[in-house]
Amino acid sequence: MRMQNVRFVSLIAACFSLVGVWQIVAATDNKSLPNDGTYLEAIVKSFEECSALCKADSDTCRGAQSVQPDVTKPVVICHLNNGFGANPLFPSVPPTPLNANMALADLNDYRRQYGLSPVILNCQLSAASKVHTDDLARHGNMSHIGSDGSLLGERIQRQGYDFSIAAENVAVGQNSWDIVFKAWQDSPSHNETLLRSDVTDFGIALVYEPKTKYQTYWAMALAAPLGQP
Repeated sequence: MRMQNVRFVSLIAACFSLVGVWQIVAATDNKSLPNDGTYLEAIVKSFEECSALCKADSDTCRGAQSVQPDVTKPVVICHLNNGFGANPLFPSVPPTPLNANMALADLNDYRRQYGLSPVILNCQLSAASKVHTDDLARHGNMSHIGSDGSLLGERIQRQGYDFSIAAENVAVGQNSWDIVFKAWQDSPSHNETLLRSDVTDFGIALVYEPKTKYQTYWAMALAAPLGQP
């Protein structure tokens, strides 16, 4: 089956296999940084460059949060995080168990605010998301590409879901659905996925692996089946 219109968005946190830094502007006043384990703020040109900064400082950096304020401009605010602080972004405690029905309700409430139709929970999309989060946890990294080279479209087709449109959000380190959902809302590219008007189905998964650097691994998929009017 030919895959169509598969859209991937940039990642929330660091992926430790990426390289290439263009520009770094460190914060001059660390007191202005949030008390969430952030120890350095840098301005870079891409999410991959933020990941590279964290990799280069792997003795200290446990993860990174990246936000692109304007998706039309190559300016990314990169926060490197050491996992400490009063409200760490990369906590070492088990996450709040994921309630997929609650996540669905929150997502549909959010979509309704923008006049969008609700989506329904789809077990095939959730299974594909679970396969991917298991894979990310097994290798302790973050990517839209599976360790076998698979992309989102391939993963959902393996679950028997033939799609016309498919999009994915991935994140690591967040300790609850509320936190990761807010992070996706605050990131313009991830928010675009949440508010797609051409999708009907939703799937989500969370995997907790405390012995890895990120510990929590999230993936959600939104899609419409092939032949959808």
